[in-house]
Amino acid sequence: MRTKHTLQHRWFHAAAAAALCSTSAIAQTATDSTVTIYGFLKTDVEHVRASGGVAPSLSTNRLSNNLSVLGFRTKEDLGGGTSVWAQFETNVRVDNGDGPWGGRNTAIGLSTTTGQLVMGQWEAPLRFVSVYAIDPFTAGIFASNSIMGNGFATGANGVSPTSFDRRQPNLLQYWSPNWNGFEFRLAYAMREERSDDKNPGMLGALATYKNGPLYAAWGYEQHRSYFYGGSNDDAHRIAAAYSFGAARVRGSFERLSYEPERGQSLTRNAWQIALSHQFTPQHEVMASYVHAQSPKGNTTKSLGGIGIPGTDAKAQQISLGYAYHLSKRTDLWAAYTRITNGATSNYNLSANSITGMKPGQDPSGMGLGVTHRF
Repeated sequence: MRTKHTLQHRWFHAAAAAALCSTSAIAQTATDSTVTIYGFLKTDVEHVRASGGVAPSLSTNRLSNNLSVLGFRTKEDLGGGTSVWAQFETNVRVDNGDGPWGGRNTAIGLSTTTGQLVMGQWEAPLRFVSVYAIDPFTAGIFASNSIMGNGFATGANGVSPTSFDRRQPNLLQYWSPNWNGFEFRLAYAMREERSDDKNPGMLGALATYKNGPLYAAWGYEQHRSYFYGGSNDDAHRIAAAYSFGAARVRGSFERLSYEPERGQSLTRNAWQIALSHQFTPQHEVMASYVHAQSPKGNTTKSLGGIGIPGTDAKAQQISLGYAYHLSKRTDLWAAYTRITNGATSNYNLSANSITGMKPGQDPSGMGLGVTHRF
């Protein structure tokens, strides 16, 4: 006959064994998983101005946030070359303290030896052709996407239909492994915005080659039914960059084509050349020039910053910058940019635009800022 003491003794040993197994499982999970907190804060004091054209001049002094980021990333190794990762990324408004949760690259991914399946909100593949590899300013009012891509947008299918520089919700992607420097991406935006008269959707593709100092890329993006049921808009972009010691020469070209209304079309070409040179580990200079040609087509309306075909709708942007690297994570910097618009074009400063600007006005800005990465 078992005594109460014997039963308690055996229960204690069973509980201790379970605790040891639980501790082992926690240790195994901790070994196979990683969690990373990352981001950067970037802000500057700016003077911006819009002048020229027929409208009154505009100017203001301001403290601007330059798309600062807070992110959380986790990865679990499942063995056999397979892993699962997740990322949650949000905007941080350094200038006024606001910061809506989410809104940036947020997704879950399954990684294998044959590539990665990525599901969530992410930047479309076309954006990666030139924004990070070609433009030395990347983001903010000095960046080339004031013109290239016809303005940045975060939105679902059919939202901000003129933009080919997008962060896209409901995006399903495949990212290939690296094959001797070659990689490619495919993307499809799930068609969740169906209405009575249209069913908008997006396709994207990216191919890159990196080998030492050389970078080359091609990207494509197609918008279906963004303007009306059956409309077809697309963009092609190519880019290349090469390093000569501490100097890097960069360039890109794009063609955007739209069907804004039935029987109407618009096509616009633009290109960018840029240079960066790091004289010492502390001192770096950057320069960028972007040129947008006047569009061709038969539409009678402007599209985003693009003016009306058959009119003076060209534009150009010049940006100059200097960075003093206090450390690997912290920079002090100064920059200047100016966009010269044609009579009907209306390209505005990227990210922090000038409110109330009219077609034909020329926006400009200068800033002194600091960037800290963690």
